[in-house]
Amino acid sequence: MSGKPAARATDATNCPGHAAQKIAAGSPDVFFDGLPAARLGDPASCGSTISGNISATVFINGKNAATQGSLGTHGDVIVGGSGTVIIGQSGGGAAVSPVPPINLGFDEQFTLSDADGEPVPDFAYKITTASGKIFRGVTNERGLTQRVSTRATELLHLEPDDLA
Repeated sequence: MSGKPAARATDATNCPGHAAQKIAAGSPDVFFDGLPAARLGDPASCGSTISGNISATVFINGKNAATQGSLGTHGDVIVGGSGTVIIGQSGGGAAVSPVPPINLGFDEQFTLSDADGEPVPDFAYKITTASGKIFRGVTNERGLTQRVSTRATELLHLEPDDLA
């Protein structure tokens, strides 16, 4: 494991003068596993405060995050921690290759309707793209043409077709 479990309120500490204790408080608005995140200066139940061996790279509410192994002012050590939140000390993540852009293309479909807004079925049409590609067909019962797909955005021209 490249990091340490994040410390939280109620996690166990071992205090030389007071034996087993718990972190008494943490962040008012950052929670790990439903428990307040522990930070530099947060108290333990014995009166100690978290003071050392804290994260140098992760801050919670402007305070360094505490982890398993962080120290308190009584010489206590945090021995508990989150089972799901790990705080590391470096940016040692895996290298990621950039994802090439995906061109999904463009498509359009026309709906032909009359002056009353009713669909016009069985209408022979010709659609011509700006690049010169021609699509011919007849509208369906809902007045829809076939779907025209292009690789790039193009102007489409729709007109009646006597050859369909």
